[in-house]
Amino acid sequence: MSEASNTESVVSKIATPTPESEWAAIRARRNQLLRATDYTQLPDYPVSDAQKVEVVAYRKALRAIPEQATEPSTLVWPVLPIFLK
Repeated sequence: MSEASNTESVVSKIATPTPESEWAAIRARRNQLLRATDYTQLPDYPVSDAQKVEVVAYRKALRAIPEQATEPSTLVWPVLPIFLK
């Protein structure tokens, strides 16, 4: 086996994340996005009823991410409601 083949083999093993590590990163990002919108759930946060429905749906979609896709690469992230951007 040539030296180039050995190097390519080692690099591909190091550069390829495991599905477990990908899902861990996805859950961490999901948790970060949920925390970033926690304030919208306070009873005195000034939103219309329609906006509250949008935020609740967004947060529900975030919590459902682990069940949404079987492969990390096929995951579709929910879109943050425009009024929160």
